[in-house]
Amino acid sequence: MELWRGDLPDFIAAANGPRLAADMARVFKQIYRRSPASSEYSSWEQSLAATARVADEAVTDDIGVLVEYHLPLTERRIDVMLFGKRQDGVANSLLIELKRWDDVSLEDEHALNVLTGDTEHVHPSQQALDYAGFLADSHSEYSGGELRVQPCSYCHELELDAGDPLIDRRFADLLARSPVFLAGQETELSALLNQEVGHGAGVEFMERARSGSFCPSKKIVDQLEEVLRADDEWHLLDEQRKAYNAIWAELQRLRRGRKRSAVLVRGGPGTGKSVIAVQLLAEALRNEVTAVHSTGGKAFTTVMQGRFKGARPVFVWNRSLRNARPMELDLLLADEAHRIRETSDSRFTPARERNRRSQIDEMLDAAKVSVFFLDEHQYMRPDEIGSTRLVRDATARRGIPLREYDLSTQFRCNGSKTYIEWVDYLLGFRAEEPEGWYGDYVLDAATTPEDLDLLMDAAAGSGESARLVAGFCWKWSEPGRGGVLVEDVVIGPWRRPWNRKEQKNKTYRPDNHPYTLWATTSEGEEQVGCIYSAQGFEFDRVGVIWGHDLVWRQGRWVGDKKASKDPGLRRATPDQATELLKHAYRVLLTRGMKGTRLLCLDPETSQHIAAELERARERAMVTV
Repeated sequence: MELWRGDLPDFIAAANGPRLAADMARVFKQIYRRSPASSEYSSWEQSLAATARVADEAVTDDIGVLVEYHLPLTERRIDVMLFGKRQDGVANSLLIELKRWDDVSLEDEHALNVLTGDTEHVHPSQQALDYAGFLADSHSEYSGGELRVQPCSYCHELELDAGDPLIDRRFADLLARSPVFLAGQETELSALLNQEVGHGAGVEFMERARSGSFCPSKKIVDQLEEVLRADDEWHLLDEQRKAYNAIWAELQRLRRGRKRSAVLVRGGPGTGKSVIAVQLLAEALRNEVTAVHSTGGKAFTTVMQGRFKGARPVFVWNRSLRNARPMELDLLLADEAHRIRETSDSRFTPARERNRRSQIDEMLDAAKVSVFFLDEHQYMRPDEIGSTRLVRDATARRGIPLREYDLSTQFRCNGSKTYIEWVDYLLGFRAEEPEGWYGDYVLDAATTPEDLDLLMDAAAGSGESARLVAGFCWKWSEPGRGGVLVEDVVIGPWRRPWNRKEQKNKTYRPDNHPYTLWATTSEGEEQVGCIYSAQGFEFDRVGVIWGHDLVWRQGRWVGDKKASKDPGLRRATPDQATELLKHAYRVLLTRGMKGTRLLCLDPETSQHIAAELERARERAMVTV
């Protein structure tokens, strides 16, 4: 999918005329259901004209051109791709990342990202190389076909002297694979163009690329299998295996045809929904079945991309599926399906263009078999609507058969199913008080925040993983000078920062994303994670700070939006806020594999929880 395509003479004529950007904007609106930003429109006008001047020196007209080519199942687009033969006859493409920068700098001798003004960017040649790697790993004409790709970048407004930071010696290896061209180096870029794609058959190869589909490479399969073999947590047991077998059988029934099917797998925290999803993903790719794992949460998607390094293209966000071709996938594994949104619209979507299509319809359209793994009590925002009813209604409306499975065996919280049931009872998700769990799992009460520090110290001394988490009751400040975190979480003299915040002007790999660093490195031991950081992670021990946003009053739970700093609650009604906050504390109370220590800041709420804990202890004694 692209905003413009044609042969080289057509591209040169269009780029030098008045209509190219306007025609691209029209196609953009048809595809994305919104208008492009004015800055993007201006970039098309200037950058494509500069590229056309370089391409005008090509030795042949038989070069295919794609402009703003959308990478399959992502939200990323390649600026320009040129297609043709190399001199040795190899089918090839030249991928060009275009930048209108007029200044660039490096923060210090260690920086690998570059600065334009105060904004941090990946080196444009690294961006091009990453896009090329994505094609090689996940596009059928590159991962399994004969097409090759040569990446490069072109900063057509950056003068040679100003562009010195981009050719610093630290980038020598990168530039050998993906060169950068600055203003005044058009002759060199033209020479690369002729070398890589200047020997004919370009339109033919362009059409092959356009007709290609999402097709992960063997390298991705190998990476998934390596992690799954090495880590016992990904093994299937009992109900997990039953659901896995049923889904695999359903896929075999349908993959050769043009019919759709759906499967719903319900389960609480720790019942192995993600284990089933990842095992199915690996098995599908191993058998050359096109499949992806999708989620609605950035933290969880980032975790999966970081954990399965090298397999990033098969872990996507739900909203990336809005542009998938009908049944482009054989299998869609929608993990955390409770986080499905009403639509895939973003804050940039104009009001008049919103709500054109539901997100679940986009997901059902994307695959022959769509599998939804959900927990009815884990959605976190008012626009998250994933539920059994949603899946049933959407599939029934479209005449798609639906199979349903439930998971109950507990693989988290020391395997204590009754502890999870007690948490649900405590928060009002379950009417019946469960049998005694006290003794199966350790939940103890802290009286001061220093008690949480003792938990962290004891875990460190035992070689166990541990983290502090809290309700979103304190502001989350931007880092100070030098990236120093602000100690926002304050309880009397005790102070801690939230985990490092994602910066809008910075690009992250999954392994250096703040969520990953908080959960997997020692840096996180001195920080507090909020619900959006903690969801999807688990640790041996967890210290939970229960703030004033959810309190027990007159025999019921009451959410207090004024006590919350969560921007996701701004539009919530009082009842919605109460329900969402109950979901949040349910997640925080179930992150610990071996134990949880709870500090409750509201006295009345603390007394209520202490009374329920005592009742649980007494029931356990009776049971024994």
